[in-house]
Amino acid sequence: MAFADTDFSLPRDAYATFDALTLKSLIKQRLTQGGVFTDQDFEGSNMSSIIDIIAFSYHLSLFYLNQTASEALFDEATLFENINRVTKLIGYNPTGYKTSVMSFNAIASELLPLNIYTIKRFSFFNINGVDFSFTRDATFTKTNDLTERLGTLSDQNLLYQGKYFEHPTQTAIGEDFEIVSLIVKDTVNKRPINIEHDSINVFVKRFNDNKYIEFIEVNSIFEQDSSTYAVEKRLNENGFYELKFGNNVNGVKLDAGDNVYIYYLKSDGTRGVAAANTLNGNNINIFTSNQFEAISKYIYSADTLFLTPNIATNISFTNDFESTNPAEIETVDQIKANSPKTFFAQNRLVTVNDIDTFINKRYSNIVASSVSVNNSSYVDNVIKYYYDLGLDRPNDDPRFLFNQVKFSSSSQLNSVHLFLVPRLKTVDASNQPFFLTSSQKSEILNSMDSSKMSNMEIVPHDPIYNAITVGLQVPGAQPDITDIDNTRIVISRVINERFSAVKIKERVDNIFKQVFATGNAELGQTINISDISAEILAIPGVQSIATRLIDANNNIIREVPFLNLYSFNVIYSDVDIESTSSNITLPYFKYPFLYNATLSDRIIVETVNI
Repeated sequence: MAFADTDFSLPRDAYATFDALTLKSLIKQRLTQGGVFTDQDFEGSNMSSIIDIIAFSYHLSLFYLNQTASEALFDEATLFENINRVTKLIGYNPTGYKTSVMSFNAIASELLPLNIYTIKRFSFFNINGVDFSFTRDATFTKTNDLTERLGTLSDQNLLYQGKYFEHPTQTAIGEDFEIVSLIVKDTVNKRPINIEHDSINVFVKRFNDNKYIEFIEVNSIFEQDSSTYAVEKRLNENGFYELKFGNNVNGVKLDAGDNVYIYYLKSDGTRGVAAANTLNGNNINIFTSNQFEAISKYIYSADTLFLTPNIATNISFTNDFESTNPAEIETVDQIKANSPKTFFAQNRLVTVNDIDTFINKRYSNIVASSVSVNNSSYVDNVIKYYYDLGLDRPNDDPRFLFNQVKFSSSSQLNSVHLFLVPRLKTVDASNQPFFLTSSQKSEILNSMDSSKMSNMEIVPHDPIYNAITVGLQVPGAQPDITDIDNTRIVISRVINERFSAVKIKERVDNIFKQVFATGNAELGQTINISDISAEILAIPGVQSIATRLIDANNNIIREVPFLNLYSFNVIYSDVDIESTSSNITLPYFKYPFLYNATLSDRIIVETVNI
């Protein structure tokens, strides 16, 4: 069998449009040119069916080849394992699972003898079947014979949800930049378990002298000198951790026969979130194992006085706030957003953008929104704001004073001011604000010490919570929060529309809640009133929106044919309040929330004929 035309060349760009239909047409063309087959042009014939199968098979192969090529590109990758491989080329390490954390108070009774005590790392409390652990050694001092709040202990430490486990011993082969893997799978689905990302401890028993040495985690092994006992951690494409050691030029090298001991914190996930006031007592559990006791003899001083269960009976541990929610491993979208910024920063905190990236990447389970600014911006904006309020001394605001005294040793011109919004909760049902605890702020600041410039002082700040709600003032009068209770959103509903008045109220209320939901709201946010109005008008049956002010007898005092909002500082609402129907752009130190949490009881739905 011979073809009349044996030219199999294709245009250079043919691949771009090559699909099943193109291939089918090409096959039929070639068969026709050969002059042997005749039924390829008849749909439903055996030959036509075979051509369809061949064309579809090649089409499917081309699709997978195209997808495979796309997954190798930074912008196109959609799978974690692929974006992980791509960003590994620039030294980016994705953030793994972040467990729930708990702040606590510790009060020593007069029965606790004066001394310096250490709570050994990995010690834990069991709260209703859920463990919360110390991830590092916590040292405190009992300074007087009276009942004493242990501020150093409470303000400098957090409890991490989960329990520590000892990974089976691994023996080094002694190669340069040796990698030891931490592979722990769930026994049911054989998937990686939730290991807390920042709570892996590594110890090595040297073969030459049988001494135990702790290897400290660093951002990059290549930044270390030859005498540093360092280990670089990476979450690989399979969801397991790889621990890289040095080569005696960059970090100390493992020798053949060295034993590697890894301790990790296994989280219980969302089941491990604990309510406020559930940590109540002194029932601390001290982590112990034969191996860790052997390690302890080398990493602790012989005169260290450890807290024991018996001594702990003289200390009361409580938690005033619920624990935070955990956070899953970094997503593909988050990696795409964070990796370029981290690469340009080279694991150093030099600019305010570097700090913001660091917070977003590492503390997504604690911080919902953060903004860092230099000292000049802080003075020109934040300090000016307080003076504009009429405060001759900004420190008259207790939160302002607290953070300045607690976390700032001086008023250095190179200070960086960091505004932090807690992820767990911002305001309660009575509009009272929540802030990060001292221990959470200390944890964040301590984690930045090794990466920030030596002359940089980072001062954390609580945000100013800015209330947003529907409001309309009395004609000729200034806005006043007392107007809020008498203000209504008036929705005109077309008669016979399938959406009931109750359903419309529910939709309008949810629209507002969604705008201010944690994860959507952010410091310095712009509240787009036109977008909110458009979403309301998109509800089936809604014809128009108005804002109405009524008196105690439901008489109309004033009504405007648009959505009007009040924006105000809940603490200084007498001097910081605005009435507007335009978009609201907050300064970077203000965080918006929906005042009184719900609007459903202030929505009126009126049916109209058209």
